[in-house]
Amino acid sequence: MNKFSILSTLKKQLQLIKEVKMSYLYLCYALSAIFGGMIPIISVFYAKLIIDVIQGSKNEQELIIRVVVLTMASVICFSIKTMIGGFAGSKYIRLRQNEFNRCARLYHDVDYKYIEDSRFQDHVNVGFRALESDGRGFQHVYSMLGILAADFVSIVLFFVLISQFSIWIGIICIVAACMITWINRSISNYAHTKEDDEARAFRQANYFNNTCSDFAYGKDIRVFELKFPLLKIYQDKSKQYVQVIREIEDKKLKIGFFELAVLLIQDAISYYLIVQGFFQGQLGLASVSLYLSSVVGFTTIMRTFSENLSIMMTDLKLSSTYFEMVMDQSYYSENTGRMAFDKETPIEIEFKNVSFRYPNTKRYILKDFNFKIHAKEKLAIVGTNGAGKTTIVKLICGLFEPESGEILINGIKASEFCKQEYYKMFSAVFQDFEIYAGSILENVIGNDTDESSKERGRMCLKRVGLEETIESLPHGYDTSLVKSIDPKGVDLSGGQKQKVAIARALYKNGNVVILDEPTSALDALAEAEIYQSFDDLVSNKTAIYISHRLSSTKFCDKIAFFDENGLQEYGTHEELMALKKGYYHMFEVQGQYYQKGEAKNERKECLA
Repeated sequence: MNKFSILSTLKKQLQLIKEVKMSYLYLCYALSAIFGGMIPIISVFYAKLIIDVIQGSKNEQELIIRVVVLTMASVICFSIKTMIGGFAGSKYIRLRQNEFNRCARLYHDVDYKYIEDSRFQDHVNVGFRALESDGRGFQHVYSMLGILAADFVSIVLFFVLISQFSIWIGIICIVAACMITWINRSISNYAHTKEDDEARAFRQANYFNNTCSDFAYGKDIRVFELKFPLLKIYQDKSKQYVQVIREIEDKKLKIGFFELAVLLIQDAISYYLIVQGFFQGQLGLASVSLYLSSVVGFTTIMRTFSENLSIMMTDLKLSSTYFEMVMDQSYYSENTGRMAFDKETPIEIEFKNVSFRYPNTKRYILKDFNFKIHAKEKLAIVGTNGAGKTTIVKLICGLFEPESGEILINGIKASEFCKQEYYKMFSAVFQDFEIYAGSILENVIGNDTDESSKERGRMCLKRVGLEETIESLPHGYDTSLVKSIDPKGVDLSGGQKQKVAIARALYKNGNVVILDEPTSALDALAEAEIYQSFDDLVSNKTAIYISHRLSSTKFCDKIAFFDENGLQEYGTHEELMALKKGYYHMFEVQGQYYQKGEAKNERKECLA
């Protein structure tokens, strides 16, 4: 992982300005610094001019002219600074939007194993905080640069002005500002050490907050009276989050007393030297007013500069975490390697001594596992819950990699393929498939927009039995899904969504077709139709079916039965039934339910 220091992070952000061809922002910073830095200096001269008139050293007309000049100068400086700030602010938003695009690519390209890793999610949450708003993190760094540049110009001008009387006052103010900066940096460093704890507590509290407010959970919460248990957990997690924030704020309060002491000592010494200068005849009353105002202004701007610098340091630390995350190449597989086999090539899959356990866990799901799926073979994987059936699918699809051993595709190590090319060989419908906020057709064909692709997509939807339903909708295949996004859209039933996901797999037409519990929301008749459709489609493809219901096994050449101890039985339906072991007992139990159901229906018909 590349580590980004505060300076290297700042350098990176400044380089991004040039990379996106916004070099004119450098000029904006310079102009903002000059005109913004002059405003506090101008304001300290008003009191001196008034006292000069009162003492008779200046006439009233000259006072009015000078006040008008100073006021016009302030207005001009303020106006230019405001216009530049508004113009530059819109460009800062563009810079942050570019990073959002980078984040989208991160989630698309990062190895899938990290998506299910809670530690990675905590890292992501910390990193993405840099992009959460314009008032914190990445974009705020650019805003603070302009503010700090103006503060720095004011500091230089105040130092020059005060040094006309006593350079020691200027030095005292600089030393005090450095001490305050060190104090603020200590606070910032402490807050940085708490980032992971804060991110974890926030993620957990936010999860239960979303659960309590998400309408998708509404039925279960009401029927099973989960309201109070969920609220109790949410409150506990929220307290943990508040506790982390409280620890940070307590630290700020304790260290803040040192900052107050430094400011009091600085002001006491500065005022003493100025008043002493007046009594020693070095300064007149108007000059005393000017220098006292200058010290107050200098102290204020130095404190503001210190606070702003501390804020920017915090922003830069968020940005550094963000850059470390998006540029950490360990999250990505090398985008090099073998190309995918062409779609007509049959695929053989072999597991050789494969061991696998999920990240940050100790239990092996597979241990020294050996298994082969022959080319063009239709295999049903069945068994008990927790036996590792879905894990095998994830390994086959390349979403996870074995801890040891090898997965071979037509005798070639899966690791030798380019990741994106490898994915092309698989059409899969997973248990936790997703429907996206697009049209029904777009959910099947994705970015393919030519007419032949649309026609093939419509044919796939027809093959899964959705043609009649879709054509009854006002906008047909162009009907938007996810009604919460598009009020004119529709929300399909669970079974209909599964059919859309299956049509998506049909459309991709990969070398290997995998159905991982794809028909759990369908009735037995609809399930049989889906399997028959797939059986027709994959006649020359390797096909893997995973299901708790054993109706899929009659379409398959071989059956693999798993339990918590791994692969226990392998063979045809007849062979496994003859063994009278796990598969036989599961089949018999399910058969009894179907037989009871049929007998019950027959009794109803007789009574009728």
